[in-house]
Amino acid sequence: MRDNPKDRRKHTRVALELEAELQLDNSITAEGKTKNISFSGIFMYCVNAANIPVGGNGSLKIFLQADPHINIINFRCQVVRTDESGVGIRFINIDVNGYQQFKNLMIYNSSDPDMLLAELEKNPGLDIYKGA
Repeated sequence: MRDNPKDRRKHTRVALELEAELQLDNSITAEGKTKNISFSGIFMYCVNAANIPVGGNGSLKIFLQADPHINIINFRCQVVRTDESGVGIRFINIDVNGYQQFKNLMIYNSSDPDMLLAELEKNPGLDIYKGA
């Protein structure tokens, strides 16, 4: 009997629908909506996911607010899987200011913030760097 991939996850997923944009280093761009987010990655619904190469590196923007007060969280990321509905993306790193916004977003939208914080202490999920 094979292990269920969900049982191996280090971070709880939070169901959250936000606008997002993936920009790969090879100039492929995909826009869509988030399905769920964890401290280590995200699944994003998008059209033509089959055209997105698994293993591709790039940046991911999650839009918290629209015009006129745009608020964006930026991640460095890698595509880890695709299917007919979208892409699975692993976070690589984020700047410290973006991380604080991201952490607050996750805690605010979690059904169990204490469990989420405990998981985060054990395994941060992504590298945090001092912004420019």
